[in-house]
Amino acid sequence: INVWYINGDADLPQTLGLQLKEGRFFDPRLATDAVPPDSAQKNMQTRTALLTGYTARFLHAQEMNKYLPNVKIVPVGIVADFNNESLKSPMQPTIITAEDSLKYGSMMIRIRPGTDRQVADGINKIWRSFFPENFLEIKWVDDMLAAQYKAESRLQQLFSFFSGLSMFLAALGVLGLIIQATAQRKKEIGIRKVLGASVSSIVRLFSIDFVKLVLIAVLIASPVAWWLMNKWLAQFAYRIDIEWWMPGVAGLTTVGIALLTVSFQAIKAALSNPVKALRSE
Repeated sequence: INVWYINGDADLPQTLGLQLKEGRFFDPRLATDAVPPDSAQKNMQTRTALLTGYTARFLHAQEMNKYLPNVKIVPVGIVADFNNESLKSPMQPTIITAEDSLKYGSMMIRIRPGTDRQVADGINKIWRSFFPENFLEIKWVDDMLAAQYKAESRLQQLFSFFSGLSMFLAALGVLGLIIQATAQRKKEIGIRKVLGASVSSIVRLFSIDFVKLVLIAVLIASPVAWWLMNKWLAQFAYRIDIEWWMPGVAGLTTVGIALLTVSFQAIKAALSNPVKALRSE
């Protein structure tokens, strides 16, 4: 059985903000909960631990304070599931144990929101008073999480930039086509206006042709985008599903931008003076 072990002092679960679902947290007053380092109790059947809900189900731990021979611990509490790795990795069985007077070189501190600078200055001041020649490295959990998904953040920025650029260039292309179309059909527009055609009917006449092209493009692009997004999401153990409305919203947005571009030039052509369009040079 591959099991993740997280070891700290008795206050680690509360510092991490873990949610207790069953049993109790560690009690530093109990020798079994806060075992001294290198103690013989580490190998005894009284060593207590906390399990995640997933771990309890995985190890079939149905009762608290009952020895589990596979992992050599006595569970005293069950906490809500949490991911101790990237979301790309599936959840693993996790056991939390506690020791007294840890000799590790790191400490986790929970602070009130908005007090980051004051706490960092205070910790540095205390550190320099004890270890003036040693460097203290402070890492913020938010920064560590952001670094873990740095590649995904960069990918999002690149996609946003190039998607916006593509939409802009596509809109320019549609604008160029509608300008050319209105120039070629200038006399037709004039005749229709003389015969009583309304501005909305002329705009609709031009919009339908371009909307058809955009809809065909959306129908081709949607399955390809759906396949690529599912392929990218497959590398994550925890992910969303691509719903039908997501390509639909993207398609409607594309059609809306195309209509806005076409309508702008079509309205301009429909409002022009038909006499100028029909005048023989």
